Order: sequence, then structure tokens, then C-alpha cells
Amino acid sequence: MILKFHDLLDNEKCYDQLRQLRWPEDVYCPRCGSCHITKRGQNDTHPERQRYGCRGCS
Repeated sequence: MILKFHDLLDNEKCYDQLRQLRWPEDVYCPRCGSCHITKRGQNDTHPERQRYGCRGCS
């Protein structure tokens, strides 16, 4: 995957790129490896940053 510098200047695009690098297939829990993930809203100080919660290990 090639990163383009101009995509990293915008916070929303930067977080999208990081999500694609960390989870190229699908979001999973780093603790238990479960793919049963729910979105838990956005970060208070960085609204572009998505929060996730694991239904497998909470």
C-alpha cells in the first residue's frame, strides 16, 4: 500500500489510512482476536477518530 502525503494532512483521511493499515480486511479485537466489534462513537477531542468495543471480551 502506498501512502500519499496529502492524504495525511487531513485528520479524517489520516485516520482512514491508519484504519486501513491496521485492519486491511476487517476490524478485530487486538486482545482476543474477535471480529464481533461494535462502534462506540467518536473520540471527544478528535471526532474523526472512531471508538470500537469488543463483544467477545468487552
